[in-house]
Amino acid sequence: MFSNTAGAANFSIPSGVTIEAAVQDAVDRERWARIKLLALDVDGVLTDGSLCFDENGSLLQTFYARDGFGLVAARRAGLTIAWISGRASRVAEKRFAELELHDCILACADKAGALRDLQARYGFEREDCCFVGDDLPDLPAFSMCGLNVAVADAVAEVIARADYVTRANGGRGAVREVVERILGAQNHWDELMSRFTEQEIATESSATESTESATSASETRAPTENLQR
Repeated sequence: MFSNTAGAANFSIPSGVTIEAAVQDAVDRERWARIKLLALDVDGVLTDGSLCFDENGSLLQTFYARDGFGLVAARRAGLTIAWISGRASRVAEKRFAELELHDCILACADKAGALRDLQARYGFEREDCCFVGDDLPDLPAFSMCGLNVAVADAVAEVIARADYVTRANGGRGAVREVVERILGAQNHWDELMSRFTEQEIATESSATESTESATSASETRAPTENLQR
């Protein structure tokens, strides 16, 4: 029997099935649909956890474009997005500003306190909040949220306390996966897909019309061009 101390219901894990696989589908749609605040650790969640420095000692970090697309989609769908990290990072600040998200809380020594402040400011209840983490400093944040997510390559202690474990690693689509779960449960993801499908059809139609127009114009101009020769 696996007991999730962060608040998930107890459930049996079949023989030969890992905890990660067991919790990937253990969260019902209603819990995803309730989420209003998506809070994320940075190192190991939005990045792969690598810390690189240039010759001047400046921190270099890599963010995944698909995660960024997902976060912008979530913002446009009405979710409040917060980054909460124990590390200060100008790179993270720049990426956050580029995505035009809501709250960027860096160099944070108290992630649970940061979440408590966000809940008070926005009027969110615990069950309205989802936190995505990968390492031990994220566990206090789990205590403040109704839905807790561990990325696939999180440490064992975080995975054991998560309601959901992503299939993707941190910095490689884990955040996008969570966004798709939330927006899918809220019926926003299909709307987004429809918008892009409609744009694709419109683009193809426009391209076809442009080609036909160009062909028609070429056929019309050909005699004149020949006469000019």
